[in-house]
Amino acid sequence: MDSSPSSKISIKIITLGDSGVGKTCIMQRYCQDTFTESTLTTVGAEYHSKTINVNNKSVNLQVWDTAGQERYRAIAPSFIKKADVVLLTYAVDSRQSFEHVEIWLQQIKNNATEDICIILVGSKCDVEDRHVEYSEGETLAKRLGVEFFETSAKENINIDQVFMTATNKVIEKSEGPVDPKRATMRISTMNKDENGVGSGPGGNPGRRLKCCD
Repeated sequence: MDSSPSSKISIKIITLGDSGVGKTCIMQRYCQDTFTESTLTTVGAEYHSKTINVNNKSVNLQVWDTAGQERYRAIAPSFIKKADVVLLTYAVDSRQSFEHVEIWLQQIKNNATEDICIILVGSKCDVEDRHVEYSEGETLAKRLGVEFFETSAKENINIDQVFMTATNKVIEKSEGPVDPKRATMRISTMNKDENGVGSGPGGNPGRRLKCCD
């Protein structure tokens, strides 16, 4: 995160995950409040920004949407190294994209700073043909020690919550030391929207990634 008394706080966020999981739609829904059923596959990386106010602070979110195709994975490390937050994304209607989370996670481990914030995002939660259950995403997030949200860019479910959680965690980390009794900073309650789609914290006393600690 970049900040100075005379400038905005800048937070770099990247989306990471297989091609076609909805990373571009998530970014566009948040930054532009738009949704398109058919989006072009991202080539290399796409960039959007959005400035928000958090606790009377002006925060500029720089959101990079990275390509998920295997031939572009070589460029991912350069984005990961500069990121404050990674939205590690799979689609609930794609079992393969969920299984590939571990591959993307290895990219993060190999290239990220120790204090990077990781949020696991299950996209397309509005679909009827689901191949990954909510409980599976939640269990994986608990094992990794990271936050977890299921989202829908189409129905605008939990999109703002993902980005606000990321923003608040980075700001909290920058403002002072974290209680050493906590391995990671977490949301204390489960939040659900009117459709019953929830987001909840992970918790695991075992091995953890250093996420926003």
